[in-house]
Amino acid sequence: MKKSKNKSVKKKTIKVLRVKTGSVKDFFASAREVMRAGDRGESIKRRCATLTFVDPSEMLHFLSAAKIRLIANIRKHPDSITNIAKAMKRTLSAVRRDIHEMESVGIVKMHDEVNPRGHGRHKIVELVAPSLKLEAYI
Repeated sequence: MKKSKNKSVKKKTIKVLRVKTGSVKDFFASAREVMRAGDRGESIKRRCATLTFVDPSEMLHFLSAAKIRLIANIRKHPDSITNIAKAMKRTLSAVRRDIHEMESVGIVKMHDEVNPRGHGRHKIVELVAPSLKLEAYI
Protein backbone atom coordinates (compact mmCIF):
# COMPACT_ATOMS: atom_id res chain seq x y z
CA MET A 1 0.00 0.00 0.00
CA LYS A 2 1.38 3.39 -1.03
CA LYS A 3 1.43 6.25 1.43
CA SER A 4 0.13 9.47 0.01
CA LYS A 5 1.99 12.68 0.66
CA ASN A 6 0.10 15.61 2.14
CA LYS A 7 -0.25 18.25 -0.51
CA SER A 8 -0.94 21.82 0.43
CA VAL A 9 -4.39 22.79 -0.69
CA LYS A 10 -5.07 26.37 -1.67
CA LYS A 11 -8.19 27.71 -0.08
CA LYS A 12 -10.28 29.77 -2.44
CA THR A 13 -11.08 33.05 -0.83
CA ILE A 14 -14.33 34.84 -1.38
CA LYS A 15 -13.83 38.44 -2.42
CA VAL A 16 -17.45 39.55 -2.22
CA LEU A 17 -20.40 38.10 -0.34
CA ARG A 18 -23.60 39.09 -2.10
CA VAL A 19 -26.61 39.48 0.17
CA LYS A 20 -29.77 39.84 -1.88
CA THR A 21 -33.46 39.23 -2.21
CA GLY A 22 -34.85 36.70 -4.64
CA SER A 23 -37.29 33.88 -5.05
CA VAL A 24 -36.80 30.14 -5.03
CA LYS A 25 -37.76 30.24 -8.71
CA ASP A 26 -34.85 32.66 -9.37
CA PHE A 27 -32.44 30.32 -7.57
CA PHE A 28 -33.44 27.29 -9.64
CA ALA A 29 -33.35 29.30 -12.87
CA SER A 30 -29.78 30.35 -12.11
CA ALA A 31 -28.75 26.80 -11.19
CA ARG A 32 -30.35 25.48 -14.38
CA GLU A 33 -28.41 28.05 -16.44
CA VAL A 34 -25.10 26.95 -14.85
CA MET A 35 -25.86 23.25 -15.36
CA ARG A 36 -26.78 23.79 -19.04
CA ALA A 37 -23.51 25.67 -19.60
CA GLY A 38 -21.68 22.69 -18.07
CA ASP A 39 -23.60 20.28 -20.30
CA ARG A 40 -22.49 22.30 -23.34
CA GLY A 41 -18.89 21.96 -22.19
CA GLU A 42 -18.53 25.67 -21.43
CA SER A 43 -16.33 26.73 -18.57
CA ILE A 44 -18.37 27.74 -15.58
CA LYS A 45 -17.38 31.11 -14.22
CA ARG A 46 -16.95 31.21 -10.48
CA ARG A 47 -19.62 33.42 -9.04
CA CYS A 48 -19.42 35.23 -5.78
CA ALA A 49 -20.97 33.60 -2.73
CA THR A 50 -24.60 34.62 -2.32
CA LEU A 51 -26.98 34.74 0.63
CA THR A 52 -30.56 35.15 -0.58
CA PHE A 53 -33.60 36.25 1.39
CA VAL A 54 -37.05 35.66 -0.11
CA ASP A 55 -38.59 38.65 1.68
CA PRO A 56 -36.84 42.07 1.63
CA SER A 57 -38.13 42.83 5.13
CA GLU A 58 -36.44 39.65 6.42
CA MET A 59 -33.16 40.83 4.95
CA LEU A 60 -33.53 44.24 6.59
CA HIS A 61 -34.48 42.63 9.90
CA PHE A 62 -31.53 40.25 9.77
CA LEU A 63 -29.03 42.96 8.81
CA SER A 64 -29.94 45.32 11.64
CA ALA A 65 -27.97 48.49 12.34
CA ALA A 66 -26.23 46.67 15.21
CA LYS A 67 -25.11 43.81 12.92
CA ILE A 68 -23.89 46.25 10.26
CA ARG A 69 -21.77 48.04 12.90
CA LEU A 70 -20.56 44.63 14.08
CA ILE A 71 -19.56 43.68 10.52
CA ALA A 72 -17.64 46.96 10.15
CA ASN A 73 -15.86 46.36 13.46
CA ILE A 74 -14.90 42.79 12.55
CA ARG A 75 -13.67 43.97 9.13
CA LYS A 76 -11.30 46.47 10.79
CA HIS A 77 -10.14 44.17 13.56
CA PRO A 78 -10.97 40.43 13.67
CA ASP A 79 -10.87 39.39 17.31
CA SER A 80 -12.51 37.24 19.98
CA ILE A 81 -16.19 37.70 20.78
CA THR A 82 -15.27 39.05 24.22
CA ASN A 83 -12.88 41.67 22.84
CA ILE A 84 -15.33 42.69 20.11
CA ALA A 85 -18.10 43.16 22.71
CA LYS A 86 -15.78 45.30 24.87
CA ALA A 87 -14.66 47.41 21.89
CA MET A 88 -18.27 48.02 20.82
CA LYS A 89 -19.53 48.57 24.37
CA ARG A 90 -22.23 45.91 23.90
CA THR A 91 -23.15 43.02 26.12
CA LEU A 92 -21.28 39.79 25.52
CA SER A 93 -24.52 37.83 25.12
CA ALA A 94 -25.86 40.20 22.43
CA VAL A 95 -22.62 40.12 20.43
CA ARG A 96 -22.37 36.33 20.80
CA ARG A 97 -25.97 35.92 19.55
CA ASP A 98 -25.38 38.21 16.54
CA ILE A 99 -22.11 36.50 15.61
CA HIS A 100 -23.62 33.02 15.86
CA GLU A 101 -26.55 34.11 13.64
CA MET A 102 -24.13 35.55 11.07
CA GLU A 103 -21.96 32.44 11.25
CA SER A 104 -24.98 30.19 10.64
CA VAL A 105 -25.70 31.93 7.31
CA GLY A 106 -22.06 32.29 6.26
CA ILE A 107 -21.25 35.98 6.83
CA VAL A 108 -18.56 35.34 9.46
CA LYS A 109 -16.37 32.39 10.38
CA MET A 110 -14.36 31.53 13.48
CA HIS A 111 -10.98 29.91 13.81
CA ASP A 112 -8.78 28.93 16.74
CA GLU A 113 -5.62 30.87 17.43
CA VAL A 114 -2.88 30.27 19.98
CA ASN A 115 -2.73 32.91 22.72
CA PRO A 116 0.18 35.34 22.31
CA ARG A 117 2.04 33.94 25.34
CA GLY A 118 1.57 30.39 24.10
CA HIS A 119 -0.83 29.27 26.84
CA GLY A 120 -4.18 28.14 25.54
CA ARG A 121 -6.24 29.08 22.51
CA HIS A 122 -9.06 31.46 21.68
CA LYS A 123 -11.50 31.80 18.81
CA ILE A 124 -11.11 34.69 16.37
CA VAL A 125 -14.14 35.98 14.46
CA GLU A 126 -13.55 37.18 10.90
CA LEU A 127 -15.61 37.94 7.82
CA VAL A 128 -15.78 35.32 5.07
CA ALA A 129 -15.33 38.08 2.47
CA PRO A 130 -13.74 41.53 2.72
CA SER A 131 -16.85 43.17 1.32
CA LEU A 132 -20.60 42.66 1.29
CA LYS A 133 -22.77 43.68 -1.63
CA LEU A 134 -26.40 44.28 -0.66
CA GLU A 135 -29.14 44.02 -3.32
CA ALA A 136 -32.83 44.32 -2.54
CA TYR A 137 -35.65 44.22 -5.06
CA ILE A 138 -39.14 45.18 -4.00
